[in-house]
Amino acid sequence: MLTLSHINKTYVVGEEPVHALIDVSLEVQDGEFVAICGPSGSGKTTLMNVMGCLDLPDSGSYLLDGVDVAACSDRELSAIRSEKIGFIFQQFNLLDQMSAIENVELPLIYQKVPQRERTERAKEALELVGLANRMRHRPSQLSGGQQQRVAIARALASRSRVILADEPTGNLDSRSGDDVMQLISDLSGQGSTIVLITHNQRVADMAQRTVYVHDGRLYDASQEVHQK
Repeated sequence: MLTLSHINKTYVVGEEPVHALIDVSLEVQDGEFVAICGPSGSGKTTLMNVMGCLDLPDSGSYLLDGVDVAACSDRELSAIRSEKIGFIFQQFNLLDQMSAIENVELPLIYQKVPQRERTERAKEALELVGLANRMRHRPSQLSGGQQQRVAIARALASRSRVILADEPTGNLDSRSGDDVMQLISDLSGQGSTIVLITHNQRVADMAQRTVYVHDGRLYDASQEVHQK
């Protein structure tokens, strides 16, 4: 489903180059649940941005469901993000002027899903994450855990082939975090391809496979550099 080969990404901060990703290669199979674990500044968020078609690498290749991302136009990249990728962010990224159900429906508008179907899919997704009685509440009326459930429902309703979760428990207490991880695990059990970005080894352990990022380089679990 996701194939990254020899990916490099460098940013310039002031006059200094920062090598965010160095020769990164990774393959994620259809339906696999993979955690990418590493400390702050290790390059894992840059990697997620590349995988989510939010940023392009300086070199290397990235195939998403067989499509060469580098060869896509901006419009095609936007369509890929809308149709194939569901995002779950640490900051929830909900619009406070909209209700929970309106936030869940929003990506479906960009997918040009008819209104009646949008509403049905949004309701179904919110019911699945246990928010049937909170659909008309705005984010400011919901707890952090409930807001993250709305974000998960949004990814569910979009029926994306791939779900990218960036520190989804980072702003939650341990109980809410456990509930959110159980929902993400359930999505994996239903066949979604999930890539989870985290600095928390306990969260990473819930995935089927964990890889580690350290100073822009990717290592598998058999290599000890991530422990240094």
